[in-house]
This record gives sequence, C-alpha cells and structure tokens, in this order.
Amino acid sequence: MKSVVVVCVLAISAMGQATGTKAVEVTRVAGESWLNHLHRNFEETSMGRTGRLGPPSSTEGKENPDWQRQLSVDSTGKSVILRGADLYRLNCQGCHGESGLGAPPEINSVINPTRATSAQLVLERMKNLGMDMSRAGAAQLANQSKTALLERLHNGGTDMPPFPHLTEPEVRAIVAYLKQLAGVPGAEKQQATVEESRLRVGEHIVKSTCHICHSAVGPNPNPDQLFHGAIPPLSTLTARTSLPEFERKIRSGAPITMGTPPSPFRGRMPVFYYLDEGEVADAYLYLKLYPPEWSNPDPVMPVTEQKASSKIVPVGLTLEPTTVTPPSNASNLIMIVAPVAAEIFVGLLLAGGFWFTLREIRRLTALSNRRKVLVMGASIVAQDAPQLTSSMLRAGTFVLTHSASDDEDATGAANPGDEPAFHHDDYRRFESSWLARWLEGEDEAA
Repeated sequence: MKSVVVVCVLAISAMGQATGTKAVEVTRVAGESWLNHLHRNFEETSMGRTGRLGPPSSTEGKENPDWQRQLSVDSTGKSVILRGADLYRLNCQGCHGESGLGAPPEINSVINPTRATSAQLVLERMKNLGMDMSRAGAAQLANQSKTALLERLHNGGTDMPPFPHLTEPEVRAIVAYLKQLAGVPGAEKQQATVEESRLRVGEHIVKSTCHICHSAVGPNPNPDQLFHGAIPPLSTLTARTSLPEFERKIRSGAPITMGTPPSPFRGRMPVFYYLDEGEVADAYLYLKLYPPEWSNPDPVMPVTEQKASSKIVPVGLTLEPTTVTPPSNASNLIMIVAPVAAEIFVGLLLAGGFWFTLREIRRLTALSNRRKVLVMGASIVAQDAPQLTSSMLRAGTFVLTHSASDDEDATGAANPGDEPAFHHDDYRRFESSWLARWLEGEDEAA
C-alpha cells in the first residue's frame, strides 16, 4: 500500500512539472528487444553487460537499510539539466562502456570514429603515416566522418540499434561529449546541455538500455523458462516488482528464483551501478504511466488503450467491407485461354514424340530383318565358293562351262547338234551370286 501511494505522489508531481517544462513528447516503448531482432541469446552477446552482477543467492531476503534510506520521493517531480555525459550514460554506456571502447568485434569503439571528425587530428594522423594532405582535404574527410557518425546515432548499424527517440539537441550534446571522451582538441568548449523532464529521463533508460534485452510485451516466463534463458518483458515488470524492489534489482542486483523445482539463483541481469536512485525511479514511473505496447500502432492487437487525462479509453476496431473489382473481359479471356493452349501444345508434343518413336521402331525392325536375309545369303555363297569350278559370275552376265570331253576341236567350236551340259546346282549358284551383288549394293548405299 505504501508503494502505491509513493507511485501516485510521484506521478502527480511529475505531471505537474511537465506542464511548465518545454520537454520532448514522451512515447511508449514498443516492439521486440534488440537481441530478439538479431536472433541472439543473452549468453552470446556483450550488449547490455556492465561487467558487474548482483549478490549471490545466499543473501536473498536481506534488506539494505542504507539503500532504503536513499530513496527520495520527490526525485521524479523535477525537471533536470542533462549534459552530454549524462545522455551518453543513459543511452550508450550499457554497451560501449564508460570509456567508449566497447567490446570488439561485436561492439566497436566510439573513440576512433569520433577522432576522425576532427580535421586537426586527421592531418596529424596523415603526417604520422607519411602522407601529404591539405587542410581542405582533411576538413572534407572530417565532415564525411561527422556525417557517418550522426547517421549511425540516428539509424544504428549491423549490431547497433537505431535511436529514433533522440532529438537533434540531444544528439549534438552526445557528439560533443564523445569528442571530449576521444580527446579532440577544443571539445571542452563545445559541451552542451538540454533540459529534460524526469519522464524523459526514464524514457532514455528504458528505450536505450532496458529494451536491448527486454521486449516491450509478452508472456511472463515461469521459473523453468527463466532457467533456460527466457527474459521477462517490460510490460509485466511493474506488476511483478515494487519501486524499492525495482531499484534494488537495477542498482545492486537481486537473486532470482528459477528452475525445477524453483530455487534461488544469482541473477544473470547486470548491475547498472552508474544509474542513481532518482533515474531508476524515473524509469519505473515511465513504465507505469506509459505501458509498453506491441508497436505504434499495432495492427495485431484487437483493442488499443490510450491514456488521456489519467483515463484508459478502449478503442474498438471496425472492419469495413472490402469490395473486389471483377476483372475485365479481355484479361478474363487471356486467363482462360492461356492455360488451355499450353495444355494442347504439350499434348501435341507428346503425341508427335510417340508417333516418331513408333515409326523409328518399325523402320529399324524392317532393316534388321533385311540384314538377316542378306547375311544368310552371304553365308550360302561362302559355303558354295569352293565348288564353283565350271561356272563364273560376271557383272550382269554368267557363262556356263562344260566338260572337255564334249569339245571336238582345238579351236573351241562346239558341235551344233550337242546341247551344253547344265547341272542343277547352277541355279543355286546363280541365286547366291545375285544375293551377293544385292548385298554389296546395300552396303555401298549405307
């Protein structure tokens, strides 16, 4: 009950001060955490790690009376003047560290990119490398580096999240402090300040530090899920912890109950020792007055809640009937004819291929049969060749010889009354010779 009264007093005081301060409009934190966006586990990253952890589990339940006495009720009811160092601490130190060196290769140093924005340091570096460069050339390189640095602060990078909530005066103050941190000559005279409301301070902490690991909304994990690496969402944080418990968790660390069966363990969450109790209270009040949401706006959630004058107004979503314009006749005809024509074309191709294949099979079968006949005829000729002693085959003619006993004179004249001796095997030899000549003709044609 006491914590509820404290929160109400802080809220009324902060809203009363905000009316007299020209502060930037405060908006809710939304969307998934940056680690979820990168598909990276907390154990696999150096983001958000300060190098310090909370106390071991054996100190669970022990209260620190000094810490309890340091809680100031009126701390969030005032506007504050933030220097560039303060803005760096609230937005950048969680990843890049107090010195700006980061944790390479995942988190790059901000020192060298900042030194590259100074024309004097660019000239000195080129001189040390043995390279000549004019002042105009150095100034051009310095301006390019300054543009790249500002773009990185606004839009982020491969592993660095964007910071769209930062205003131009805030960015200028951060850049001026980075120059001082990097040892740029004359940076001390360029330091700037901005006046911020306490809610704006809490917004810086939540969006730039807490949102790196914690998603805006989601189910609250059970002890077993916590043991396996689940990270609670920001939307359930104020419901799970009171303001004193929240400040203790942030600034000093606290054991956590997880596992099966639930047991106390040392918390994995780093300790953000560089935040004072007033700033932590600002973050808690910001989460109370501006509850996190999925996105802004969120098309998935059926009902959105907007806070106006401390009232929650449900806004219902209405669905308008959607009219679909029918396609024109020409486009409709093309959509119908095109698939049918394609199917006909494919069918003709298949039929033509089948017909050609069948024709080739028949042709090759007939040719094979012919060659079998020719080979059989050739074998017959080869068998009868030694017996061809009385007849000889010529191209287009044949001569039959008869025995020497039938010759009556040495001049080769035959008796006109005698018939030539013609053996029945001569018909067979003649047929075989004709097949042999046809075989030779077919071979030459082939």
